[in-house]
Amino acid sequence: MKFFFRMINPFVAWLLQSRLHGLISFQLMVLEITGRRSGRIFRIPVSYAKQSDDLICLTLGENLWWRNLQDCSSATLIYKGQRLLAPVQLVVNDAPTIEAQMRMLIAHNPIDAVFAGVRLNFKLEPNPADLAVAATRHVVLRFELAKATPLVAN
Repeated sequence: MKFFFRMINPFVAWLLQSRLHGLISFQLMVLEITGRRSGRIFRIPVSYAKQSDDLICLTLGENLWWRNLQDCSSATLIYKGQRLLAPVQLVVNDAPTIEAQMRMLIAHNPIDAVFAGVRLNFKLEPNPADLAVAATRHVVLRFELAKATPLVAN
């Protein structure tokens, strides 16, 4: 699966930054993360769900990229074609909170259940046991859209 994402992510990131972003920006956005050690900029497409004025994303805890946000108070994202600097909060090792956020994200975009390893029933509701296990393996990223500031595209 990692090989698949490594191959498809550059195209998806390009599409989300182009004038054609509307094709997929209703459920995907790009995070621009600077590597702590390398200083290299990584553009990572992620699925999101909007909750009030926040954008919620999930990633596996075993993925390394989210750790670059641990010491940051904000991050750059490309949301619906606009580059923003948004405050970010990470939720790590809080299974009940992560489970609730996963449930909301899956309701917004059921395909996220597949990537999280959560089975859905015929009503597209997540399997509670799968959800509980998946919550222990994921990290939530919460971006405060109301406090985001627009950035000039580079």
